[in-house]
Amino acid sequence: MKNKRSTKLALALAGLLFTASLSSAAVINEWDMDASGATRVAPTNEVIPAADYPFDPYNYIEPGSLIDPNTGNVAADGFMPSGWAKYVVGSWDLPNGAMTWKERDTQGPGLSVVTGDDVTGDNCIMSAGWNPDSTPDATVMADWWGVDTKQCSDPWQSSKRFKIVSRNLSAPLDLTFNVSDNGQEDIYRVLQKYGNQTGSRVTGYKQQLGFMINGQFVEATPGQGLAYTLKNGTKFDNANPTPSNMANQGELDSLIAHGLFGAPDKHHTSAGYYNPYVRANFGLEAGETFINTTGMHPVHTSLVGEWIPSNDLPGAYYFDMDGIVYTDNALIATCEGTFDEEAGQADPVGTNAGCNGTWVTYRSSYVPVDNGDGTWTIAPSTGIDPLDTSANRTEIPADVLAQWAASPLWIPGYIDDFANVNINSYIAVGNAANWPTADGNGNASFTIRVTPTFDQAVADENSVADDTYILTTDAPTTVL
Repeated sequence: MKNKRSTKLALALAGLLFTASLSSAAVINEWDMDASGATRVAPTNEVIPAADYPFDPYNYIEPGSLIDPNTGNVAADGFMPSGWAKYVVGSWDLPNGAMTWKERDTQGPGLSVVTGDDVTGDNCIMSAGWNPDSTPDATVMADWWGVDTKQCSDPWQSSKRFKIVSRNLSAPLDLTFNVSDNGQEDIYRVLQKYGNQTGSRVTGYKQQLGFMINGQFVEATPGQGLAYTLKNGTKFDNANPTPSNMANQGELDSLIAHGLFGAPDKHHTSAGYYNPYVRANFGLEAGETFINTTGMHPVHTSLVGEWIPSNDLPGAYYFDMDGIVYTDNALIATCEGTFDEEAGQADPVGTNAGCNGTWVTYRSSYVPVDNGDGTWTIAPSTGIDPLDTSANRTEIPADVLAQWAASPLWIPGYIDDFANVNINSYIAVGNAANWPTADGNGNASFTIRVTPTFDQAVADENSVADDTYILTTDAPTTVL
């Protein structure tokens, strides 16, 4: 088990100091769902009866086997205690978008606020649910369920990011938080994933810190007590914004998934499929009360243009390394042409696995190697050669495609990572008693606003047909 319980005594012995540090700080108490306009979405069991839901051994939950320690709800009819099916994407609707999560260790409402991590004492805004690494020797969900709620210090790749998606271009998403304050300041890390479900290409977005006053968003002013900062608390300047390439990765950035673009680092032992050298990202500029994008990296725009919406994704052939289709699978090949996931999964033989074109790979081999211990070795990607795009390109032979189509371990599907970015930032919260939302009793609220944008001139400039592939190295490379 992660060494959290052993830290409880140490924290308790240091309780006076620990409590004092918290009591003098501005504390984010909760995400105010009502003020954010969040609307409950009916879970799976209210939409599809158990008799009609396509359970399998991996997403079926034994009735009575799980009890949610927060709500007291009990698993019933094969569904999770929440009523959602295991691994399904749950959500709460927001004006112009949604808060979403994959139902398992991540739980509704999708976002939680941690003040005083139970190991490090850090603060963060992150996903909601349980730490899946709480009990590494667990063989069934019930052994770790509810043991440790998610904390800022949970391990890498333990589903720490909350995810919001925009559904309307140029329309804002607002997340309002309630704060209590005694005149001091505290720093919160924001662990965020942001999705493009607008149905349109997006050339950038803007994030702002501010207040909801009489139903209208008003951006905070410098010195008012809300600020974007570096990890050490250094505030950015509205008049002289800081570019993201001046910060370490993890402090200020907006990253496309490493599985698509990027060199190996301390978190990733393998390279990105499309470019094994450079991480694709939105460049950012941060002021005290805003973060603006400065453009998508050329390794992305030269390949697929501007940021892709979720309804226009490229297709891939995935290899299911653990036999559980719902977990992350290895991207082996991609479709050169239009792709239809539904058709490809329903009839991979008759539809060329949904690809109206050619299946190709940029890996050095398309054959996974069985290590004999339940794991597989996937050949590294050589990426797209900017000087000769055919150099590393291998077409998948027809007989191999036939073998893949006949095997349940090979799955055609959308590359949904193209529609998401991981956003890292830090915010300072303080002086809440003097905010325009203060109630006179030490309580107040603030709002994080995110607005997707589209600039036709930028999109035209970065259209794939007219682009020259440019390999640059100015994406962040230092990992915290």
